[in-house]
Amino acid sequence: MFDKHLSVFILLLFCQMLIKNTIAQNAVDDVPYVIPQEVEELRPRFHFTPVNQDTTNACWSFSTLSFMESELQRINGQSVKLAVMYPVYFGFIEKAKKYVETRGESRSTAGDLFTTVIDVVKNYGILPEEVYRGQAVERPTRNHKRMENEIEELKKRIIKEELWNEATVVAEVKKILDNYLSEPPSSFSFRGETFTPLTFAEKYVDLPWDDYLLITSFGYAPFDSFAVLEVPDNWRKVDRYFNVSLDVFYSSMKTVLTNGFSLVIDGDKSEPGRIGSLDVCYIPDYDIPGTYINQAARDYRFDEGVTTDDHLMHIVGYGEVNGEDWFLVKDSWRDAFEGTHKGYFFYHRDYAKLKILAYMVHKDGVPAIMEHIK
Repeated sequence: MFDKHLSVFILLLFCQMLIKNTIAQNAVDDVPYVIPQEVEELRPRFHFTPVNQDTTNACWSFSTLSFMESELQRINGQSVKLAVMYPVYFGFIEKAKKYVETRGESRSTAGDLFTTVIDVVKNYGILPEEVYRGQAVERPTRNHKRMENEIEELKKRIIKEELWNEATVVAEVKKILDNYLSEPPSSFSFRGETFTPLTFAEKYVDLPWDDYLLITSFGYAPFDSFAVLEVPDNWRKVDRYFNVSLDVFYSSMKTVLTNGFSLVIDGDKSEPGRIGSLDVCYIPDYDIPGTYINQAARDYRFDEGVTTDDHLMHIVGYGEVNGEDWFLVKDSWRDAFEGTHKGYFFYHRDYAKLKILAYMVHKDGVPAIMEHIK
């Protein structure tokens, strides 16, 4: 009996492996490009090893802090890993304040964008990762489902009971955050010195904040002017996104990376051409052939809700492979860890043009865009 069951198990396992290999081979056959084989082919800039964000919606903090870490090393040689859950903690605090201010009209879910991370660092400081992991009970993985559900339930109670007192609401949100993330320390020791989050930021994260640009490319606003990025996660309606034509948007991405900079991006990951097992993102011809990808195609997909801002990532490298442009994307989403290169995707040119909504970069990396800013 045991041998019979074992034989069936082995047969099922073999069939499963065969199916998996067939699917993988079909995926390889379907990609009409020579995919980069090694991360080093795309000349990566300094960055720390990718980290899986697990079951959280904190990609905006993972990616933007990764960008800041690269900038710190590029500008002044500082090498310090920053606490990704610190902006998450205070991001929820700021959303709670806005929720009260707008009487429940403001979006207050877990998603966010680059600017919240910058504002948290400027107003609340930041912590090194070794000081604050952001877990009340330390575990090898993260899961924010319960925490986010409790915050949603609190919002319902706020509306039902009309609890429009900022101090009361913030205190209730802090209870939830402290229970899951733990309260960040007000002072700590690091490399032989004592800091507060603000004094640590002053010494270790002294980036030239006014030198960073937010860049986008959509026809709903005039080109060569600042505009609001019209996405739900722009909950504060930040209007500092400089809007440029697609050709300038894309060529400047290449210039940034060619000249030794990196950039953090807001993009769409819910696409059939995003294949985790192959570490690749491309646009299949059945969606749209590459020669037809232009401003109109980009705008149409955004206007129709086909292109959405569901993920932020950090582009750390660029190069040509077999005559095609490829970008090295440091990613924290779980499917980025399915392939050979854990935590990385290779973005083809067409995917970048069609599916990257916006990016943030140091102004020195985009001279062509700076010429358009008056």
